[in-house]
Amino acid sequence: MQEHDAKVLRGAAIPTLVVGGGSTAVFLVLSGMVGLSGALCALLLVLAFFGVSGWAVARLSRRNPDLFMPATLGAFLVKALILAVALLALRSVDPGWIDTTAFAVTSLLCVISWLGGHVRVLATSKTLHVDPEPSAASGLETRHEST
Repeated sequence: MQEHDAKVLRGAAIPTLVVGGGSTAVFLVLSGMVGLSGALCALLLVLAFFGVSGWAVARLSRRNPDLFMPATLGAFLVKALILAVALLALRSVDPGWIDTTAFAVTSLLCVISWLGGHVRVLATSKTLHVDPEPSAASGLETRHEST
């Protein structure tokens, strides 16, 4: 993993841990151990989903940069579907061990904080998105016309 990719993952994971920890503490006070388990499950699920998908997209884009956007969109779709399945599965489960409200609220807050941290790191980093000069491998040659 390149340094830029690690910086983006750290910049998104740290605010998510802070927000998720705060939400976990709030739901511990409000709902007891059931709220704690719901909020903690949501925090771990969001960190796992976004961390693994960020790592996978970074690895894939290093091997083939042309697949960056399709990989990112595919990872987003998979995360959304799995989170929807988890929320639907929790609806039908006996809510004795997990507070579904704590799970839903914490997962939403963690997703928003992850995306906010990700955007902040990308907006403040100075990363070249194009090569400053065309390389010989790209097949593009610079032409200087004489007038």
